[in-house]
Amino acid sequence: MHMKPKHIRHSTWLAESTVEKVKENYMQDNCSTQSEFIEKAILTYVGYLESEKNADYLSPTILSSMKECSDENTKRITRILFKLAVEQAVSNNLVAAQINFEPSRYKTLVRECEREVRNLNGNFAMIDALRWQRKLADVESIDDE
Repeated sequence: MHMKPKHIRHSTWLAESTVEKVKENYMQDNCSTQSEFIEKAILTYVGYLESEKNADYLSPTILSSMKECSDENTKRITRILFKLAVEQAVSNNLVAAQINFEPSRYKTLVRECEREVRNLNGNFAMIDALRWQRKLADVESIDDE
Protein backbone atom coordinates (compact mmCIF):
# COMPACT_ATOMS: atom_id res chain seq x y z
CA MET A 1 0.00 0.00 0.00
CA HIS A 2 1.43 3.34 -1.12
CA MET A 3 1.04 6.21 1.34
CA LYS A 4 1.02 9.80 0.19
CA PRO A 5 3.55 12.05 1.89
CA LYS A 6 2.05 14.46 4.40
CA HIS A 7 1.79 17.98 3.01
CA ILE A 8 1.82 21.15 5.06
CA ARG A 9 0.66 24.62 4.13
CA HIS A 10 3.54 26.99 3.54
CA SER A 11 3.38 30.59 2.45
CA THR A 12 5.96 31.70 -0.07
CA TRP A 13 6.47 35.03 -1.70
CA LEU A 14 7.13 34.82 -5.45
CA ALA A 15 7.62 37.43 -8.14
CA GLU A 16 4.54 37.98 -10.28
CA SER A 17 6.39 36.83 -13.40
CA THR A 18 7.34 33.57 -11.65
CA VAL A 19 3.72 32.91 -10.67
CA GLU A 20 2.71 33.49 -14.32
CA LYS A 21 5.33 30.98 -15.50
CA VAL A 22 3.97 28.42 -13.02
CA LYS A 23 0.42 28.99 -14.32
CA GLU A 24 1.57 28.68 -17.94
CA ASN A 25 3.60 25.49 -17.46
CA TYR A 26 2.24 23.30 -14.67
CA MET A 27 -0.23 21.40 -16.90
CA GLN A 28 2.43 20.94 -19.58
CA ASP A 29 4.49 19.01 -17.03
CA ASN A 30 1.50 16.74 -16.25
CA CYS A 31 1.09 18.27 -12.80
CA SER A 32 -2.44 18.36 -11.43
CA THR A 33 -1.78 21.50 -9.35
CA GLN A 34 0.52 24.48 -9.32
CA SER A 35 1.78 23.35 -5.92
CA GLU A 36 2.86 19.99 -7.41
CA PHE A 37 4.73 21.86 -10.15
CA ILE A 38 6.50 24.11 -7.63
CA GLU A 39 7.42 21.10 -5.46
CA LYS A 40 8.89 19.28 -8.49
CA ALA A 41 10.86 22.39 -9.42
CA ILE A 42 12.24 22.70 -5.90
CA LEU A 43 13.19 19.00 -5.73
CA THR A 44 14.88 19.23 -9.15
CA TYR A 45 16.93 22.23 -8.05
CA VAL A 46 17.84 20.59 -4.73
CA GLY A 47 18.96 17.49 -6.68
CA TYR A 48 21.12 19.72 -8.87
CA LEU A 49 22.72 21.36 -5.80
CA GLU A 50 23.37 17.98 -4.15
CA SER A 51 24.89 16.59 -7.33
CA GLU A 52 27.39 19.46 -7.32
CA LYS A 53 28.40 18.46 -3.77
CA ASN A 54 28.71 14.83 -4.83
CA ALA A 55 30.73 15.66 -7.95
CA ASP A 56 33.91 15.90 -5.88
CA TYR A 57 33.28 12.35 -4.67
CA LEU A 58 31.81 10.85 -7.84
CA SER A 59 34.45 12.09 -10.28
CA PRO A 60 37.37 10.18 -8.68
CA THR A 61 35.12 7.14 -8.16
CA ILE A 62 34.00 7.08 -11.78
CA LEU A 63 37.53 7.76 -12.97
CA SER A 64 38.86 4.89 -10.85
CA SER A 65 36.21 2.50 -12.22
CA MET A 66 36.98 3.54 -15.79
CA LYS A 67 40.71 3.01 -15.21
CA GLU A 68 40.06 -0.48 -13.83
CA CYS A 69 37.95 -1.37 -16.87
CA SER A 70 40.59 0.02 -19.20
CA ASP A 71 43.39 -1.87 -17.44
CA GLU A 72 41.39 -5.11 -17.60
CA ASN A 73 40.70 -4.63 -21.30
CA THR A 74 44.38 -3.91 -21.93
CA LYS A 75 45.36 -7.14 -20.15
CA ARG A 76 42.78 -9.12 -22.14
CA ILE A 77 43.89 -7.64 -25.47
CA THR A 78 47.55 -8.25 -24.61
CA ARG A 79 46.83 -11.93 -23.84
CA ILE A 80 44.90 -12.32 -27.10
CA LEU A 81 47.68 -10.64 -29.11
CA PHE A 82 50.27 -12.96 -27.53
CA LYS A 83 48.22 -16.03 -28.44
CA LEU A 84 47.76 -14.67 -31.96
CA ALA A 85 51.52 -14.07 -32.30
CA VAL A 86 52.21 -17.68 -31.26
CA GLU A 87 49.69 -18.96 -33.84
CA GLN A 88 51.25 -16.73 -36.49
CA ALA A 89 54.73 -18.04 -35.64
CA VAL A 90 53.48 -21.62 -35.99
CA SER A 91 51.84 -20.80 -39.34
CA ASN A 92 54.97 -19.04 -40.59
CA ASN A 93 57.10 -22.05 -39.71
CA LEU A 94 54.70 -24.50 -41.37
CA VAL A 95 54.63 -22.44 -44.56
CA ALA A 96 58.41 -21.86 -44.55
CA ALA A 97 58.99 -25.61 -44.26
CA GLN A 98 56.94 -26.22 -47.41
CA ILE A 99 58.13 -23.50 -49.81
CA ASN A 100 61.28 -22.64 -51.65
CA PHE A 101 61.62 -18.88 -51.09
CA GLU A 102 64.79 -16.84 -51.19
CA PRO A 103 65.33 -15.02 -47.88
CA SER A 104 66.83 -12.09 -49.82
CA ARG A 105 63.36 -11.41 -51.32
CA TYR A 106 61.73 -11.19 -47.88
CA LYS A 107 62.22 -7.43 -47.35
CA THR A 108 60.75 -6.69 -50.77
CA LEU A 109 57.77 -8.90 -49.99
CA VAL A 110 57.21 -7.07 -46.68
CA ARG A 111 57.18 -3.67 -48.43
CA GLU A 112 54.78 -4.96 -51.09
CA CYS A 113 52.50 -6.47 -48.43
CA GLU A 114 52.48 -3.23 -46.44
CA ARG A 115 51.49 -1.29 -49.58
CA GLU A 116 48.77 -3.83 -50.49
CA VAL A 117 47.32 -3.94 -46.96
CA ARG A 118 47.30 -0.13 -46.86
CA ASN A 119 45.49 -0.02 -50.24
CA LEU A 120 42.89 -2.47 -48.91
CA ASN A 121 42.52 -0.58 -45.59
CA GLY A 122 43.74 -3.58 -43.59
CA ASN A 123 41.15 -5.89 -45.13
CA PHE A 124 43.57 -8.42 -46.60
CA ALA A 125 42.33 -12.00 -46.73
CA MET A 126 43.74 -15.31 -47.95
CA ILE A 127 41.83 -14.96 -51.22
CA ASP A 128 43.71 -11.68 -51.84
CA ALA A 129 47.04 -13.46 -51.31
CA LEU A 130 46.00 -16.30 -53.65
CA ARG A 131 45.03 -13.84 -56.40
CA TRP A 132 48.23 -11.85 -55.86
CA GLN A 133 50.43 -14.95 -56.04
CA ARG A 134 48.61 -16.18 -59.15
CA LYS A 135 49.30 -12.81 -60.86
CA LEU A 136 52.98 -13.05 -59.84
CA ALA A 137 53.18 -16.60 -61.20
CA ASP A 138 51.63 -15.45 -64.50
CA VAL A 139 54.12 -12.57 -64.77
CA GLU A 140 57.05 -14.89 -63.96
CA SER A 141 55.92 -17.42 -66.61
CA ILE A 142 55.81 -14.62 -69.20
CA ASP A 143 59.32 -13.53 -68.15
CA ASP A 144 60.58 -17.11 -68.59
CA GLU A 145 59.39 -17.23 -72.23
